[in-house]
Amino acid sequence: MSDVSPLAPAASSRYREAARRLALSAGLSVLMVGLLAVIASNQPIATMRAFFVTPFQSSHVLFSMLEASAPLMLCALGALVAFRSGHFSLGGEGQLYTGIMAAAWAGSVLPGGGLGMLVAMLAAMAGGMLIALPVAIGKRLWQADVLLLSFLVSQGSLHAVDWAIAGPLRDTSNNLVAMKTLPAATLLPRLFPPSVLSAALFFALFVSLALWLFLSKTRTGTALCLYGKNPVFASLMAFPVRAFAFWPILAGGALHGLAASFMVLGPAGTAFRGASSGLGWSAIGVSLIAGNEPLAVPLAAILFAWLDSGARQAAIWSDLPPDAAMLIKAAVLLASTARPLASMLLRFRATQRAQREARA
Repeated sequence: MSDVSPLAPAASSRYREAARRLALSAGLSVLMVGLLAVIASNQPIATMRAFFVTPFQSSHVLFSMLEASAPLMLCALGALVAFRSGHFSLGGEGQLYTGIMAAAWAGSVLPGGGLGMLVAMLAAMAGGMLIALPVAIGKRLWQADVLLLSFLVSQGSLHAVDWAIAGPLRDTSNNLVAMKTLPAATLLPRLFPPSVLSAALFFALFVSLALWLFLSKTRTGTALCLYGKNPVFASLMAFPVRAFAFWPILAGGALHGLAASFMVLGPAGTAFRGASSGLGWSAIGVSLIAGNEPLAVPLAAILFAWLDSGARQAAIWSDLPPDAAMLIKAAVLLASTARPLASMLLRFRATQRAQREARA
């Protein structure tokens, strides 16, 4: 294969777009918090203090916020892999939830210790890949619509996992709709007890760096990104387009599964019904706000984690509803990605039309 580096998009333009989206998102988040504090709360000072002071004043709250950002980073990186390869996948929520169930089951049937931790992580990745597999096969063999197929498979898996956790896999020794708790020796060690911070955050940062190096500094990663922008051109250039139609979708499932393992091996210690809590959907927003740039994903994930943490604190110390973070994240996502998202969807439709014309 010929050298593809000269054909790659300019890195500086991607970084500028990511920086623009992050700055816009952060500024709009601050503005929305202030507006909600004035409009939706009878205690505006307490509400703003809950967002801007409390999450950083207590090390316990700060470390909890950082720990919560780690699975979100990994899920966003999973979505990013699919997006950069031209696959608009909506299957992250089902991949994450299935990975949670798989990790809890594998970790509970083995003795506590490093082996149980490793097997739980591998099982979670396998669970995420299992949900991504029908989508990858459909795209690889029949050029199926990834957006629609991934959504349908994901939604089906959510109901199946709900049934499994509430039914055959439920731990009947307690009143929770949850699986058996993992042995303490299997869980990730806490770095600063009693806070919940573990090595998950640093592992997620490492994966962000590794993915950036792969996509930006290797010939295969550059070819994959070019395929995502124009599959017809990639085919004419003799790139391995059949592999690019398959493996990135599975890789996204594996990253969602890895995020699931950290959720189970972290503070939760098990799988309970509804454990994914919409994280797979939030990860799509994080990836888009980061401009699908791996190095920007950690900052976008921490921004979302801060909004969630601030909303919880505001619900405790003021009268702001805890769902306020959802409204803020929706407004931030809409404002920062409306034009780029529309352009991406137009390119996606143009690519699908070009592929149909090429097959005809």
